[in-house]
Amino acid sequence: MNKKKMWLGMTVGAVAIGATLAGCSSDKKEETTATATGAAAATNQPVKRGDVTSSMYDRGSVPAAEGSYEENRWTKYINQNGPENVKFVPILRSDSVKKFNVLFASGSAPDIVNEYTTPFRGSLYDQKQLMPIDNILQYMPEYQKLLDKYPQLKKAGTKPDGKIYEIGKVKEAVPAHILLIRSDWLKKLNLTMPTTTDELYAVAKAFADQDPDGNGKKDTYGLNMSTYSEQAINEMFGESSSANLLAWDVKDGKVVRAWDKELASLTFKKKLYDDGIIDKDYINDKDGAKAKQDFLNGKIGIYVKFTGGWGDFALNDMATLQKNVPTATIAPLGYPKSPLGTFTGAIDNPVQMTTVINAKAKDPEAVGRYLNFMMKPETASKIFNGDEGVHWKKGANGCPQPIDVAKNKNEVGYAGDYDMFYSLGQDKCYSVLSGFNPDVPVQKSAMDMYKDIQKMYFDPTREYPGITVGDHMPVFSADLQVVNTTILKEKGDIFVKAILSGTKYTADQAIKDAQAEWAKAGGAQLEDFMNKWYAENKDKAFLAKDVMAIAKQQMDDVK
Repeated sequence: MNKKKMWLGMTVGAVAIGATLAGCSSDKKEETTATATGAAAATNQPVKRGDVTSSMYDRGSVPAAEGSYEENRWTKYINQNGPENVKFVPILRSDSVKKFNVLFASGSAPDIVNEYTTPFRGSLYDQKQLMPIDNILQYMPEYQKLLDKYPQLKKAGTKPDGKIYEIGKVKEAVPAHILLIRSDWLKKLNLTMPTTTDELYAVAKAFADQDPDGNGKKDTYGLNMSTYSEQAINEMFGESSSANLLAWDVKDGKVVRAWDKELASLTFKKKLYDDGIIDKDYINDKDGAKAKQDFLNGKIGIYVKFTGGWGDFALNDMATLQKNVPTATIAPLGYPKSPLGTFTGAIDNPVQMTTVINAKAKDPEAVGRYLNFMMKPETASKIFNGDEGVHWKKGANGCPQPIDVAKNKNEVGYAGDYDMFYSLGQDKCYSVLSGFNPDVPVQKSAMDMYKDIQKMYFDPTREYPGITVGDHMPVFSADLQVVNTTILKEKGDIFVKAILSGTKYTADQAIKDAQAEWAKAGGAQLEDFMNKWYAENKDKAFLAKDVMAIAKQQMDDVK
């Protein structure tokens, strides 16, 4: 199996670097730069190398034998083969926003800022710390090609002033959560595949009560409901709330809180708990580790698998389940129809914005040329795979396969953070399906099951739960973020209390209490903000329809 990360003309007309690019001190300087570039091109002379600084995440993963994040085989490769002289600025991943704030405050932030945190990039825009990339796109034909193929990427990177400030990458669209059901238990208990939430409840209750594993004990669960898998239950009812996101809906052209959907999902979760269908200690299974072990030990009938790692799950976790329970068979289960509609599961963000340019960058043209070099497929292949014949060989499907996994981990494993903005989602060799060999029966089975999952979870006839994926929700101002955080905390506490309190505290009362806390904390301000944003951006923001469009486009590309 391919061990690479599974997830994890065309140019704009040439223009001079104009006043919109911060760091250019005068029209005369702009004319000189444009003239020099044009003259070099006309005489077929190379453009003089510029100096660029770029951040990259320090994850502590560079082996001592490889050097440091500032200097290693990959920094040397980039500087020897790329068009610019690049100095890398390692930023501790666990403390990146704090470090960037210090660097910007001191005027020493790098030219290229690579950072996944959406609110932080939004704050840099609000503070006018960023340079729009519109005028340097002419030096980035690779990115222009990507924008042409995926116009949704331009939507995601454009700010309210109409200019592009954020550079992003296209990832493979994958379901955020997948429901898997013990089909052997269905057969043993003479049950059919559930198609509605009522049927799902009935099947889950049978799995918990009717001794499907035949050991004479009541020690099985209908399904799991740890932190992440609880979100899947929310999504069945069309709401996308989580510990960091309130549930919003659009009705009659207005953004409103999805109270009706929250009531439906809370009622369902409370019933699961009250009737002993889920683990009574689910609240302490923060990362789902216990639920996973219960599933692998044959104790869960409907398993909510969190996003990513399908290959590892299908080939390794399934082997563990089969070893523990040789008779176990698994089938994917699409989200059942709920009283509020039939929904897809959420999709892990396929358009991830990663990079912004410091408004004080001294050589914007050099920044553009460097980014273009890093976005070339041949550069990315080198960065992510290493050297052919040393780190990889071509597999039967034409894609790179590691020669020595341990060697690659040491020499190539840390390189990806130097190229956070390359779009692996446009390369078939990085797709989930590319990781399987159809000539091996167990891998062929895993591949076929994933194809079925794609059809179920990317079904265009189903409604997407929520306005968009979390990364593309509008960013609240600092004062509204305080309001949002307060409401999330209060709502979360109230809902947990409702689930755990039995008949003493109903779901209806919990919603009423959450609405009271919403009003008390100033929730109307959030609703006003959301409606203003939606009215101004509904035709140009990256919304749910864009998520589904990319999923379909990628599925069509691999046919």
